[in-house]
Amino acid sequence: MSFSSILQTQQTQQTQQTQQTQQTQQTQQTQTAGGGGGASPAQLAHALDAVALTLPNAIPDDVSAIAPEQTPERILSRLIPLHRHIMMTEALSAGLAVQPAKTDGHVEVLLDGEVLCTLTSPFVDAKGKPVSPKPALEGINARRWLRAERISEITIQKSDILSFLGLAYPMTRASHPMTLAVLDAVLAAAGKVVVQAKFLLNVPRPSDLTSAVNPVIAVPAHASCPSGHASEAHALAFAMEAMIFGQPSQELRLVAARIEENRVVAGVHYEHDGHMGRVLAAALAPVFAARLGVPSTAPASADVASGWAGSGEGGLYDALPPVSGSEGMAPAGLEAKGASGILATAMRVVASETGVR
Repeated sequence: MSFSSILQTQQTQQTQQTQQTQQTQQTQQTQTAGGGGGASPAQLAHALDAVALTLPNAIPDDVSAIAPEQTPERILSRLIPLHRHIMMTEALSAGLAVQPAKTDGHVEVLLDGEVLCTLTSPFVDAKGKPVSPKPALEGINARRWLRAERISEITIQKSDILSFLGLAYPMTRASHPMTLAVLDAVLAAAGKVVVQAKFLLNVPRPSDLTSAVNPVIAVPAHASCPSGHASEAHALAFAMEAMIFGQPSQELRLVAARIEENRVVAGVHYEHDGHMGRVLAAALAPVFAARLGVPSTAPASADVASGWAGSGEGGLYDALPPVSGSEGMAPAGLEAKGASGILATAMRVVASETGVR
C-alpha cells in the first residue's frame, strides 16, 4: 500500500472517530436534557407556541382567582432559593442594629434598642484611649510558622467554612437542603451585623500598618475588626449545636476556633478581631436560637468577652473546660418550638433531615 493510501486510510478513520465522538456527545447531551433534543430555549419556545396555537384557548366563565390551598412547607419549597434566603435572613436579623458607643473605638450591637454586646477596636483601651499597635502585630508574626501546615485550609476557607464545620455533622445540599439553607441564613444574618461594625470601627488591616506581616492571601479591602470569618464560624457552630445536638459541641467549637485563628496565621487579621467575632457570635446565638425555636447552647457573650480572649484551639481550652460527652454526638431529636412564620416552616423541614422534631 502506498504512503498516500495509508494517509488517506488514517484520515478516513480519524473522520469516522470524530463523527462517532460527536454523535456520542450529542446523545449524552440529549439524555442529560431529559430527552429534550438539545433545543435552545428560544427554539423550544417557538415550538411550544406553534403547538399552543392549535389548542382551544377560551377562558372559562367560572374561572376563580383563589389558588388551590397548599401547606406552608409546599409554599416554602416553591420559593426560588434567593427569595427564601432573603426572607429567612430578614426573619433572623429583624431588630438588630449597630451604633457608635459613647467611648471612642467602641460600637454597640443592639436588639430592638437594647445593647447585646460591645465591640472594640484593638487600638484603644477600655476608656477609648489609643494604644500601640505593635503587640497586635507581633501576635500575627508569632503565628507565621503555622502557615506551611495550614495554607490549604486558609485558601479554601476564604470562601467555604461550612465544609469544615461539617466534620462534626456531615451534610450536603442533597441530603440536608433545608438545614443548609437555614445555616446560610444564619451566616448572612451574622454577616449583616459584621459589615456594619467593621464600617463603624474602621480598623486598618495589619498590612496597612506594616509590610512585616507578609500576608499570604489577598487582603480584603474592607476594615479588619471584627473578623467576619470568626463571627460567622462561631455563629454557625452555635447554631448547629442548638439545631442538631441540643448541647455544646467541642468539635464544632474547635473547628470554629481554628478557622478564626487561620485568619491571623494568614496575616489578614489581628487576634483581637477574632475575639470580637467570638463575642458577637455569642451575643447573636440566643437571638437566632429563639427565632429558630430551639434552646441556645452558646456561652454568654459577657463570659466570652472577659474569659475567652485567646484564639485557636488553645484559646478555647484555656477559656472553657472540654464539653463532657460531646465527641461524636448523634442528633438530639429536639422539639423546635417557638419559631414563627417562614422559620417555623423551615425548621419543620429541618426536623425531617436531622431528627429535630
